Amino acid sequence: GARYLYLKLFFRYLENIEINQLDQVTPKNIIEYQEKLHQQKNKRTQENLSKENIYNQLRNIQSYFGYALEIELLKINPASSFKFYTPREQAQRIIFTQNQIQELYKNTQNEQEKAILNIAYGCGLRVGEMVKLNKKDLKLHQNRLIVESGKNNKRRLVPMSKQIVKEVKDYLKNQENQHYTANKEHFFSNIEGNRMQKWSFNLILKKLIDKTNFGKRFTRQELNKIGMHTLRHSIATHLLENGMKLEQVQTFLGHSNVETTEVYTHISTKQLKILEDDT
Repeated sequence: GARYLYLKLFFRYLENIEINQLDQVTPKNIIEYQEKLHQQKNKRTQENLSKENIYNQLRNIQSYFGYALEIELLKINPASSFKFYTPREQAQRIIFTQNQIQELYKNTQNEQEKAILNIAYGCGLRVGEMVKLNKKDLKLHQNRLIVESGKNNKRRLVPMSKQIVKEVKDYLKNQENQHYTANKEHFFSNIEGNRMQKWSFNLILKKLIDKTNFGKRFTRQELNKIGMHTLRHSIATHLLENGMKLEQVQTFLGHSNVETTEVYTHISTKQLKILEDDT
């Protein structure tokens, strides 16, 4: 019933944009269809389609293309790289507000803690990218850093603010003075001089959260969901809240498709609502 109807609507849309063969469908068409669904109204109630409905339609289209690939109607599945989140999954993401980020910065006790926030939040790096980051990847005279091999081995350039560049220089100078971190190559080293690992980063973040006022309001369950990725999710949301275009945020984060970045537009509106309720 519904599944057949969803496909019928999608094919009608393809006809309207003059696509008559399955192998002509591109990922861009699917994104545009998703945007169309977000703007569509329910004929009966005149309200926007529910997120649940949009999710079901997109997943249905995705599984149809998966099936078409299996039975060799298609050589490439245009919907394979998309992640469609249920509204429930979206709501589970925890994001720090811009004020909470400032509070985290205020509670840093040394250059290293500040550098961790600057790279994870200010530059939006994934924790795996932070582990691999080398000193030579920071082009401070150009106000940027290079992520040599991000997800799917993609290389990207990340802009750095003047403030972050200044603080990173302080951190590097401070590292030179501390003889125990004698590693010339790694950007983040532990006491033994080895690369700092994911769990160490998370531990430092948790200790910072413990020192803040807002940290005391998190439930144990919420605290378990918070990690370095929360800082990356937060910068994505804040950039969108501050008016940066979706495609620019996509480039900044190194997302392969805008679909992944789009999740933050939903979080962002939810976040703004919470902020309005708080004030």
